[in-house]
Amino acid sequence: MSKVPPAHAVLEGAYRCFCRNGYRHTTISDIVDEAQLSRPTVYKYAGSKDEAFGKVVQALLERASAAATRAASAADTPHEKVLAVLEVKLELAIRLWQDSPAHAYELLSTASTQLPELVAGYVDGLSDLIASALAEVVPDTARQATSVLLTFTRGLEDDLRDVDAARRELAMGVHMITTGALSRAESLPA
Repeated sequence: MSKVPPAHAVLEGAYRCFCRNGYRHTTISDIVDEAQLSRPTVYKYAGSKDEAFGKVVQALLERASAAATRAASAADTPHEKVLAVLEVKLELAIRLWQDSPAHAYELLSTASTQLPELVAGYVDGLSDLIASALAEVVPDTARQATSVLLTFTRGLEDDLRDVDAARRELAMGVHMITTGALSRAESLPA
C-alpha cells in the first residue's frame, strides 16, 4: 500500500476540518489530529490556519480550472463549450455544499473575502474560456454574454437544496442565453 504524501494528507485533513467545523472553528490542532501527522509536519506543509485555508482553496480552484479547460476543449459547439465550463463551476459549489452543508456559505464567503485575488483569478479564467467560445460566433458581445452567464450560474449556486434542479436549470438557462446571444450573430447585417 502506498503512503499518502504528507503535503496531501495535510491539505485533505484541513479540507475535512473546514467542512466539518467551518473556518472560524477550525484550529491547527484539529488539522493535526485529522491529518494524523505531527504538529511540525502540519506547520511545514500548511503553515497557519489561514495559510492552510488558502492552500485548500487554491487546490480546489486549480483542479476546477483544469477540469473546465478540459471540458471546453472536449466540446464541439460554442453552446456545448459554455455549458461544459459552467457545469464544472456549478459542480464545485455542489461538492462544497454536499461536503459541508452547515458551513458551505461561511467557507465560500471566507474564500471571497480573504482570498479575493485567488477567487477572481478562477472566475477570470472561466470567463476567458466562455468568452473565447462565444467569440467564435459573436465577438462583439461575447464578454457581455459571458457576464450574464456567470451571474446566472452564481445565482444557482445560492440555493443547492435540489442539485438535480440546479443542473437542469443551468442547462436550460445556458441554452436560452446562448441561443439569444448566438442568434444575434445571425440577425446582424453582413
